[in-house]
This record gives sequence, structure tokens and C-alpha cells, in this order.
Amino acid sequence: MQAYYLHGPRDLRATEIEQPQPSPHEVLVRVRATGICGSDIHYYLHGKNGDFVPERPFVLGHESAGEIVDSGVFTDTLPVGSRVAIDPSHPCRACAHCREGNENHCSHMRYFGSAACSPPQDGAFREYVQVNAENCHLIPETMDYRQAAMLEPLSIAVHGVGQAGSIAGKRVLVTGAGPIGQLIGLVARHYGAADLAVSDIRPDALDLAALLWADQPLHADQPDTVAQAAGEGFDVVIEASGAPAALQTAYRHCKAKGTIVQLGVQGGPVELPVNLVMQKELTIRGSFRFAHVFGKALDLLARQKIDVTPLISQCVGFADLQAGFDAALQAETIKVVIDY
Repeated sequence: MQAYYLHGPRDLRATEIEQPQPSPHEVLVRVRATGICGSDIHYYLHGKNGDFVPERPFVLGHESAGEIVDSGVFTDTLPVGSRVAIDPSHPCRACAHCREGNENHCSHMRYFGSAACSPPQDGAFREYVQVNAENCHLIPETMDYRQAAMLEPLSIAVHGVGQAGSIAGKRVLVTGAGPIGQLIGLVARHYGAADLAVSDIRPDALDLAALLWADQPLHADQPDTVAQAAGEGFDVVIEASGAPAALQTAYRHCKAKGTIVQLGVQGGPVELPVNLVMQKELTIRGSFRFAHVFGKALDLLARQKIDVTPLISQCVGFADLQAGFDAALQAETIKVVIDY
């Protein structure tokens, strides 16, 4: 089969390798669709993702769905031909974090397409993947593979909104209108946010947010406009851009007793007005990957409570994966999905 290995910055190489054989606890999935994530782009551009530096060439891709072609011992629950979305997280289930139910903080996490572990865990930019049976979630016939490939980022959004606590009836600002920011907005709208604002520097991303879920699209490079919209402050600010200025905006425009959730990955040290945490008695929460929400995200999509299709900017064939990454780098792109 063919797989694409990342050898360094912008160095993707198509390689013929042996088709994997599933172990007794695994099934074999023919991949049908995989989304290109922001972390994939970081690896592609820089050869690493923050502190995660691969020690060998490896396969990216963790937002995927496909068809089971070898059920192994799971023929009763996951017969051949089953359409599945893949949860890419593989916690150890034995460390203190896992035992406490915080699998997203697993000390020995293996995550598809990630160099967070040693050796790095190969992902889904290959024709077939062997997957733990428990990581395969059946999808209905009404859900196409492209939509199912969006379940991993949707799970991140569901987890992130959950970190803010109840948002029903609250004023919420989402900083960053990329794919995760857009999904956060859709989830926040579903869970009853009363007023949703979004800030970004890209007019097209703001226009899409306004069309789908945002009440107030705000230009992040116009601080007076953001301040005017904030008034006495937002009840909740969810930072999804990774931009230092956006995180500073969160501290300034979250109201007293409000909550800030940081999802965006900062590239280095950031100067923050931390005295505002004390003065306004802010609650600061992080949000890392997700835990216990993949099924909930699948339910939202299957029952058509959330529509992710407008977020898919372009679909590119697997043979043109390099072109897919180039398309994902374009400023107007929200999400590129690779078809197999």
C-alpha cells in the first residue's frame, strides 16, 4: 500500500509499504477520508509541532474515517464493510491520569499522526490503518466519510466548550475563526449561548462565522471595535487562534467572575496582563485534546444538530496529498479533506 512519510519541513514522500496486519485487539480499516489539521500543518511547515519533534520520518493524519476490511475477532460488532469514524487517541488506561478518567492527559498517550510519543505514532495518510476495535465508531449511512472525518476536531470543540461550564444564556467570545473556532461557535450555539461574538483578522472567516453562528463578527485588528462590543466584558472567552494578541484580548475583555478557556497553542512565551486574573477574579481553564466526548460529537452530527459541511473548503485526492497541504496553507481555507 502507499503511505506518505514526513521526512522534514515540506518534505512529504510517497512510499510503498506492506499492508499492516491487525493484532488480536485490532481491526483493519481502509481509509476513505482524512482531514488536514492545524497540527499536521505545523509538522509540515516546521518538521515539528511545538515541543513534539519526531525522531524518525512518520505518517501524519488523525482526522479520519473509513471502511472495515478485516474484522479479526470482532465480526459480530464490527463486520467487514462497516463504516466507521476513528478516534485517534490511544491512552494506556493504566497511568494515574487514565485511572482518574483524564485519558487526554495520559502519560503514555499514543495519538495518530503525532510525535508526542517515542517513537512517533504513524497516522492515517496511508491507504490502510490497523485500529483498536474500541476506537472505531459506527457511522450511519446518511453521514458521508468527509463529514465523519470532522469528528475528531468536533470532539475537541465539544471538550473545549465543556471546559467553560454551562454557557446557556451567556455572552461568549471566540477568538479565532479557523476550523476549531468555527466548530466551537457551532457547539456553543447548540448549547444555548445567548450572544456569540468572534474575532479574527480574516474577513472571509468572519463572514463564514456570521453566516453559520456568530451574532457579532469582530475584526481583531480593530481593537476599539472589539472593546465596544465587549462592553463590561464577555461571560466566557474561548481562545482558539494561538495568537498572543488574542490571548491578551481574552484577559482584557472577559468580565469579572468570567471564564477564559485556552485551546490555541502558543508558540513561545507570551506577555499577559495577569493582574486582571486577580482583579477580576477570573477563572482560567486549559483545554487539551478531548476525553469522553467522541460519542457525543458523533451523536450531534448523526442527528444533524450540527452541520460541518460548510467548513470543508476543498477536497483533494490522496494521490495529490502535497497539493492538499498547499491548499490548506491558503489564507481563505478553513478545512481541506483528503479523499481516498
